[in-house]
Amino acid sequence: TFHSLRRGYHYLPKFIYGQPTDQCGEKFLRWRLPLVMRRLLAGRAVRIALGRPEAYGLPPADHKLFETHPIINSQMLYYVGHGRIRVKPNVAALAGDRVRFVDGSSEAIDVLVHATGFRITIPFIDPAHLNWQDDRPGLFLHAFHPRFDNLFVAGLIQPDSGLWGLVDRQAQLIARFVLATRRAPRKAAWFRRLKSLAETNGAGPIRYVKSPRHAIEVEHFSYRRRLDKLIRQFG
Repeated sequence: TFHSLRRGYHYLPKFIYGQPTDQCGEKFLRWRLPLVMRRLLAGRAVRIALGRPEAYGLPPADHKLFETHPIINSQMLYYVGHGRIRVKPNVAALAGDRVRFVDGSSEAIDVLVHATGFRITIPFIDPAHLNWQDDRPGLFLHAFHPRFDNLFVAGLIQPDSGLWGLVDRQAQLIARFVLATRRAPRKAAWFRRLKSLAETNGAGPIRYVKSPRHAIEVEHFSYRRRLDKLIRQFG
């Protein structure tokens, strides 16, 4: 088995100190530790649990921890270390039953798993109606159209956590805005001005690597906290 990468990444174990990694990260966020401290503590724990990716023959990360969607996998490095998975650079071309890589090497391949991400499309709505920007709709908090009050998108986010709790909060906020347009015009006007800014990240202090993969990435804790605050403001 060969594993081809376009860039180096940070790898996180599935469990740290016997707890799922995302639960440990949630504690750091609840303690309001600054990003630099979270990187320091998480990086130290990862080095103890897994070591550096370079020690296994993987390319070093070209970015800081958390600046890309994390790879949470304890077995990947295990099998690379045991030689069951061989690391390769980016694919240059396909030639019959062989794959040629950018370093000039080639391998005979039986099955190719093409896991290079996805392109966002919403085929039943004209992109012009979604304020499309670069690789995704330009929506306030990835959910609210900056001009239209009757068009919403729920679930078009990629968080560094589970999705459904955030989608539930998006739906609550959408419902409160729709209700306000009918019963509380002042609150509706306030939120209408807010969403007209078309701020699309709302995702905290992390600057993600600019790539299509992170077009809808959000840091779940800051994003959830902002949704909760707006829901409370509607009352």
